[in-house]
Amino acid sequence: MSSRALKAVKFALFAFVGISVAAAVYKIAAAPSQAPSAAEETDRPAAKLAPEVKAAEGKTAVVYYFYTNTRCSSCKTIEAYTKAAVEADLAPGYKGWKIVFKAVNMDEEPGGHFVRDYQLNSKAVVVQKFAGDKALNWLKLEKVWQLLGDKAVFMKYVTDETRKLLDEK
Repeated sequence: MSSRALKAVKFALFAFVGISVAAAVYKIAAAPSQAPSAAEETDRPAAKLAPEVKAAEGKTAVVYYFYTNTRCSSCKTIEAYTKAAVEADLAPGYKGWKIVFKAVNMDEEPGGHFVRDYQLNSKAVVVQKFAGDKALNWLKLEKVWQLLGDKAVFMKYVTDETRKLLDEK
């Protein structure tokens, strides 16, 4: 490939990245404030257990993968690895906890409230504990994007962090 062609490709890639970043900033800036008031913070549980995953008065954990209508191959891989971790290592249960995977599109209803509930600003994996219908503590798995290149390490991270959350009182 000629030097001129390489420069053109380089420029096109930088332009694409610049436009993508600008679009993300615009989307975040244009969104209404997501910060709840002090009254809302104390009155509102972090989330409600989805009807299809309710455990009758039992202990349930939901490993959520939150995505939007715009999906790249990395986003799809995070979903696949997270689902695989739950199915392989967590679905049999853990210390009396029923653990399920649920993918949620934040761009569609009723998924929009999760953006506020979990302070989401992009695609993410969140683990939420429930005792019956009562929402307990939750954890956003911050390292999923960094561990994307190694499926085994990624799955171990999801499994270990979920178990740590479930071991908390």
